[in-house]
Amino acid sequence: MTDDVVKEIFDWHRETARDGLAGDGVRFVEPFGAWVVHGYSEVKQVLTDYSIFSSDELRYSAQPMPHRDNPVLSSLSAMDPPRHHLLRRLVSRAFTPRAIQALLPSITDTVRRQLADVDGELDVIGRLGYPLPVRTIAALLGVEAHRQPDFMRWTEAITSFAGSFAEDPVRQAAFRTAHAELVEYFREVFAEHRARPQGDVIDTLLAAEPDGSRLSDEELIDFCTLLLINGHETTKTLLVNTVLCLAAHPDALAQLRTDPGLVPDAIEEVLRFLPPVGGTDRFTTGPAGIAGHAIETGQRVIAMMLSANRDPRVFTEAQEFRPGRTPNEHLSFGHGVHFCLGTHLARHELVIAVDALLHYFPGPWSVGRIATGRTPVGIDVLDLVLVSP
Repeated sequence: MTDDVVKEIFDWHRETARDGLAGDGVRFVEPFGAWVVHGYSEVKQVLTDYSIFSSDELRYSAQPMPHRDNPVLSSLSAMDPPRHHLLRRLVSRAFTPRAIQALLPSITDTVRRQLADVDGELDVIGRLGYPLPVRTIAALLGVEAHRQPDFMRWTEAITSFAGSFAEDPVRQAAFRTAHAELVEYFREVFAEHRARPQGDVIDTLLAAEPDGSRLSDEELIDFCTLLLINGHETTKTLLVNTVLCLAAHPDALAQLRTDPGLVPDAIEEVLRFLPPVGGTDRFTTGPAGIAGHAIETGQRVIAMMLSANRDPRVFTEAQEFRPGRTPNEHLSFGHGVHFCLGTHLARHELVIAVDALLHYFPGPWSVGRIATGRTPVGIDVLDLVLVSP
């Protein structure tokens, strides 16, 4: 059963890319109420041309939005220039090489502690997928260790409040509770830092005047929420996908054991082969054209990085997992003004985690247990146990 589920995940990615890239790779999909774009150059066009393909769903979507209260829709990732440029320059200070370098000892310590008593079997998500990114982002924001479990709970509730899922009364209640608690927490943190500055990222954000005025608490909370959610979800899923790829490709795993210096390249290939996010939404600000298709104003457009990353016009043997692939210009972290700010941090987290897993699981890897859930643009792994026979 476990092998069947892993095969289903790999098959779904392969077949989605193959079917999506058929013809011109652009089509209207009625169940999504959206134009879905698959080809590499077309996806890159959608991700790059923000003047036509906007990230601002609140402003440009012509469809009902049951998730409109989600703070992510008011954050940097859902904002267009020029305001986006101002805030991005500000928040990029949290991801300077120096800031990331300062986090590496903490990341290494977290991985070591989480794997210290592992004996041949690992709950990948529970032991690493949740705690590693949450503790890293919490450290970046100066969150106390005892509040980190709250961050995990808030992240899950806010992340799941999206699209049609937001119509579920249970998810609605969980979202409202989580968001209220998160807002209350950060307001307390801001008050403490205003009274006693600590020289950290929060102080930098509180003092910033990107357009001649201070950011409101709402803007600061939206940024911290985005950082928490994106930093958590991307790293968790990338770690899971790395384990799946290496367990399913023992030759690649053996290659990394022989030469651990190849781990960064292997992670890039995981990003291409099984991206953490299958697709991302944009909304047309006016009449648009993609590959000869005329698209009206206010239309949802889904840019499928999953398919773009397997476009045979760009990638040789695109359906094969090749850890040493060069060049490897995948689109998994986006492109253009919304290229993910946390890419370098996520890559460092994964390299440290994979290096440790190679040490603690010295033999072949296999998946002992796996549970999945469906999303509109992917298969989400909810539970995964790594076993070294």
